[in-house]
Amino acid sequence: MALQVYTASLLKEGLVAYLSLEDGSPSWTADIRQATAGHGELLDSLKAAAEKSAQDNLVVAPYAIDVLETDAGWMASTKREQIRAEGPTIRLPQDKSRESRRAA
Repeated sequence: MALQVYTASLLKEGLVAYLSLEDGSPSWTADIRQATAGHGELLDSLKAAAEKSAQDNLVVAPYAIDVLETDAGWMASTKREQIRAEGPTIRLPQDKSRESRRAA
């Protein structure tokens, strides 16, 4: 059975986040490598914590994703989730108006 982590979007910031459980206390991190991965009973605990966070309006739409263990830590197993974790696959254009304000 594949290991899974819970992911969602932080309601205030809109950032992609991953659930971490430390001593049974849940928190959300933007770094997938810091997420708690599991299956079976641990995954049930993660699901309960994620659903409670959604009810408390901390996150939106939590769901479990499969992860792979690498030397650097957890990595999403699908390209879609890798892009969510790592950001855009192209360099974004710079805002010209913001650059001109800095120069002034």
